[in-house]
Amino acid sequence: MTVPPPHPNPYLPPGHPYGPPRPPRMPGLTTTAVVLLWVMVAISTFSALLTLPMVVSESPMLDMLPPDAALLMSIGAVQGVAWAGLRACIAVKIVQRSSTARSAAFIAEGVGMACQLVLAVLLFNTVMPAAPPEGMSVRYNFDCTGLVLPILVICFLSTARSRWWCDR
Repeated sequence: MTVPPPHPNPYLPPGHPYGPPRPPRMPGLTTTAVVLLWVMVAISTFSALLTLPMVVSESPMLDMLPPDAALLMSIGAVQGVAWAGLRACIAVKIVQRSSTARSAAFIAEGVGMACQLVLAVLLFNTVMPAAPPEGMSVRYNFDCTGLVLPILVICFLSTARSRWWCDR
């Protein structure tokens, strides 16, 4: 009986001519959810970088708004930076296949949407006069990006393939 020659690379099992098997790819919707998380990080950080200096420097533009509007705008900017940090951590952990991060994304995005909606309603009620003066038109623009993107992240992370990816 002859002994077979040793394998040239002892770390590779026999039968794998191209090396060890590669880990599976992240599902497409999970990748899209991670990209959307990073987009929301960028939007939150950018809007905070635009809002905070205006509030801190007491810009003349704030003279047209009620005093509570500056407070609400600064709360929104600080909240945006906090959510940006949380979303960045969640995005990194999802790429590392953490099921806890996937669950945290559901909670964070749900709470984030609620905070975004409450802040928008409070800011609307603060800025808009109860009865505008005669001949004056008042406009309030509401951006629903803070509500749509979290809904997409929740939908994309709730798929079975995303659950499989995050269950290591």
